[in-house]
Amino acid sequence: MKRALVFFMAIGMVFVFCTPAPAQEKSLEERVKALEETFGTWSFYGSARFLTFYQKSDNNAFTDSDKISNLTGPDQKTTQWALANNSRLGATVNKGDLGGRVELGLQDSSSVSLRLMYGTYTYNGVTFLFGQDYTPLGDYGNYCSQVFAGDLTLKGWGLIDENTTRTPQVKIRWKGLQVALVQSNGTNPKTSANTVTFANAYKDPVTGVVTNPRTENLMPHLEARYTLKMDQFFGDVFGGVNTFKIKDKTAKYSYDIDKTVNAYAFGLGGGLTLNPIYANAMAWMGRNCKQLGLHQADSAGAQYDVTTDKLTNDKDFGWMAVVGAKIETINFETGYGFVSSELDKSGSIKDKAQSYYLNASIPVAKTKLAKFTVVPEIGVFDYMKDAKGADQGKVTYAGAKWQVDF
Repeated sequence: MKRALVFFMAIGMVFVFCTPAPAQEKSLEERVKALEETFGTWSFYGSARFLTFYQKSDNNAFTDSDKISNLTGPDQKTTQWALANNSRLGATVNKGDLGGRVELGLQDSSSVSLRLMYGTYTYNGVTFLFGQDYTPLGDYGNYCSQVFAGDLTLKGWGLIDENTTRTPQVKIRWKGLQVALVQSNGTNPKTSANTVTFANAYKDPVTGVVTNPRTENLMPHLEARYTLKMDQFFGDVFGGVNTFKIKDKTAKYSYDIDKTVNAYAFGLGGGLTLNPIYANAMAWMGRNCKQLGLHQADSAGAQYDVTTDKLTNDKDFGWMAVVGAKIETINFETGYGFVSSELDKSGSIKDKAQSYYLNASIPVAKTKLAKFTVVPEIGVFDYMKDAKGADQGKVTYAGAKWQVDF
């Protein structure tokens, strides 16, 4: 048996060594193509962003829902010296008609979040996306370069924005058109599009427990955007709509509650570049935009009064504009944003807020695959007067963002 095994191994070795070599080895391009067909085309990237800002709140400035600060009371000062919460590490992959992307947010050693995670299928130029991505109403960072508070870019202070701009959705992209069905269920007012402020909530006379009717949201909300791009001009038309119910048939109320809440927003935006100067602007309006899931400073949102069975709608409006110029390698920019919110009832006063800033983007170093940029900036977030006419104060800041993209 052993002799037979040795015999066959010897025959095999003779066959291997006697086989003629191929006429020509595969080229490097052919090898790379073979690897791409096996593993797909992968691209990895990262961005480390560090914030060094001094900030001060005046009078009664509050920052509970506008993403700009951790200041909790009047006349406070602090220095922000931290890794920005939009630092990231990600990868994209392409395998023919199929692809995908994953991106993690890295703020500190104890805070890692999922920013993006989706898969795509492209057929005849139409891309179908399934997963967590930027929404059609939450991806307008190209309008503004305000860097404070993790590149806020006037979001919620004039620029239309969603509370959670990267949201689970099903989206179709075709040329400049995006149409998406976006997740809108939930109970957290910072991430949900079906949260209503309840006035005069029911209080159980025995237990003293305060309870509210429930919201019933069975469908995702709809968002759409069309972008037109030319050599020196770009323009956007966008809009979104959401509807859900406030329902309750329990015995604690003297009537059955069945109210429909409708929310919508629409607007226009665009930009013009005439080197070295450029200008971008946007204006939008809507109804119950908080219930569409939008982030807006001082927004009231729809309110429902349990005692009167009355739903009060909210009218919202916002606009912003920036002007900039690139001189040599440095880009200078100044911008202004304004928003207002007004409940649709007699005697209501508009709750307004505004923000303005001045910055300069300075390229420090650049290689073929990485770059280092510093952006000094000064600015103000002014809460102006609330719906009762009371001054709400403002937040003033100055400092810089340090960013390395690799």
